[in-house]
Amino acid sequence: MSRLGRRQGREDGFTLIEVMVSLTIMAFMSVLSYQAVDVVIKVNERSRSDLAEEAKLQRAWQIIGQDLLHLRPRTFVDERGSIESAYLTDPSEFGLRFSRGGGPMIRSNPSGVRRIAYSINEDQQLQRKSWAITGSTRDSEGSRLLILNGVEEILLEHLTPDNSYDANWPPLNQNVSVNSLPKMIRLTIRLVDNTETTVLFPGVISN
Repeated sequence: MSRLGRRQGREDGFTLIEVMVSLTIMAFMSVLSYQAVDVVIKVNERSRSDLAEEAKLQRAWQIIGQDLLHLRPRTFVDERGSIESAYLTDPSEFGLRFSRGGGPMIRSNPSGVRRIAYSINEDQQLQRKSWAITGSTRDSEGSRLLILNGVEEILLEHLTPDNSYDANWPPLNQNVSVNSLPKMIRLTIRLVDNTETTVLFPGVISN
């Protein structure tokens, strides 16, 4: 009777090998669980980052859209006394300058018209500079705003009077007045991560 009891006790226990196998399985399951949680966390972080970048891009488009919506056929006299066209691109690199209305009419700028300049700086940031169209020069401090980071390239296309698209304005080989504005503006933003978006803006009818 006593020998039977001792044998049953040994059968009800766990051997060292069984314990080691159980611990190995638990460790393996723990690693799998950690990896699954880590993947979920990284996906969430990536999603939040993507949403944040998308929000910045949409904000940039809103600012650009508001500026182009208020285009004005108003020339600008630069610091050298030269007359700049109402809307002007820099063919050597991305650069865009134009006159924008719709601003507050204050004593220092009673017309409410400002000169706007877009460019890409050395840090690959799209920046916007603005200053009053009267009583100041293009080289003055003005107001500077960083619009968007990680900008690879900005492409501009303008619908000309003969209904063709030209990257330059005033368009090459066409006679237009210094007050003329494009009939349509197609603008493409290309980021360093290869994101690319294009928006078509209607121009302002001018003489």
